[in-house]
Amino acid sequence: MLRRPRHSGPDKVALLALGAGSLAAYVGYTGVASFAVPVYQMTLGVDPILLGAALALPRLWEAVADPVMGNLSDNLRSRWGRRRPLIVAGAVGMGLAYGLIWMVSSGWSAAAKLGYFTAMSVAYFTAYTVFSVPYASLTYEVAPEHHERTRVMGYCSVFHKLGECGYQWIFPLSQLAWFGAGLAGVRIVGWIVGIIVLAGAGILPALLVRERFADMPAHQPRVPLWGSIRAALGRRAFVIVGALALVNIGMGMLASNLDYYVLVYYVAHGNVATGAFWKGALSSGYALVGIAAIPAIVAGAARFGKRATLAAAYILTAVGGGLKWFWFNPAHPWLVLLDPVLCGPIWVAANVLLASMLADICDEDELVSGQRREGMFGAVFSWIQKTAVSASLLGAGITLALAGFDQKLGGAQSAATFLRLRGFLAASTALPPLLALLILRGYRLDAGHAAATRRALEARRPPAGDPAPAGSG
Repeated sequence: MLRRPRHSGPDKVALLALGAGSLAAYVGYTGVASFAVPVYQMTLGVDPILLGAALALPRLWEAVADPVMGNLSDNLRSRWGRRRPLIVAGAVGMGLAYGLIWMVSSGWSAAAKLGYFTAMSVAYFTAYTVFSVPYASLTYEVAPEHHERTRVMGYCSVFHKLGECGYQWIFPLSQLAWFGAGLAGVRIVGWIVGIIVLAGAGILPALLVRERFADMPAHQPRVPLWGSIRAALGRRAFVIVGALALVNIGMGMLASNLDYYVLVYYVAHGNVATGAFWKGALSSGYALVGIAAIPAIVAGAARFGKRATLAAAYILTAVGGGLKWFWFNPAHPWLVLLDPVLCGPIWVAANVLLASMLADICDEDELVSGQRREGMFGAVFSWIQKTAVSASLLGAGITLALAGFDQKLGGAQSAATFLRLRGFLAASTALPPLLALLILRGYRLDAGHAAATRRALEARRPPAGDPAPAGSG
């Protein structure tokens, strides 16, 4: 029988460490694609459709590896717990692989550049899986109470937004004369990000956060891989949350890739540096709006419920998506800074509330199955997200082709091409939230249900002492 974990949530130090992990997870998740477009495609001239395929391939591999890693994390028995050893190994590997991705030579052939990028990206995203699945599992299990989980995800979201504020500035920063500009700057900044942000911040949750269920593998039968996957997909609430993530991530990644091209080739008339500046400003705007929205999201979830708060954010996004048609304007490029006002809150709402909902689902699953399977639920959830990312990266390349985009023309694309690109950008943001609102209607795990589930679990588990602090044997 499972032992009863400690009842209190994480302290401030643990919350900050979890947040640092979220910074590493976000930059790790977005930092390759956002840096690869200006480096490999706009600077080194790799075909955008082939680059899109190269970006999608490692994510497809990662989606296959995630459930395996989730199963390993749920079943790992070590003196340091289930999650922490894997978090350290993944963070260090991720930092090293990120630096190596940018050690490409401009003198290589196009095929060699693409092959090198693909191989190093597969290595990188393998390390990212080793880090991200146990880290996400740790965030789901660290707090025992319905609203405390939203608070935990709120802390993580602050650091997530700090990453969002900075990640699009990686390429402009690498082009400063101080770093030598060109590929020399790309390499220096790539290693700085890899060592300090990915490896350095990534290991902090393993060092400073206690696991509530560190000894569970010794007190429950081994969690089977395929049986757990089937069980996860058999939970109605989980399927709904997964479908929302699929819509949300697919919408966001497709729009994020398209808006880079609209900014560079339409708003900035083909000037990569100017377009990259406005992309960085846009991403920073999203981050700042997101940070400002976090207290409102957490308070709204506590007062009105997670479902109602998420629905309000989807409605704002649908309106903002339509307005993208007017905000991406070469005559007034500063109008793009209005875009995050309506389209920014959904990313905080989704990051905080979907993760908090998933933590509630893990409790419901334990009540039914008698097993703690955050690793598997987190892995399947991650698989859904990464499938959406892969599809959207491929979709961005296909959309460019459908729009008639020609890399050789730069900012001299036809008026019809720009018209189609702008239409795709607006539609890809405005329509998915309407679908999400329909899906969200089926979610039923509210605060009352979560509280009843927790009481039943605590009554069933025998008492146990607090787990040992981080770093002890």
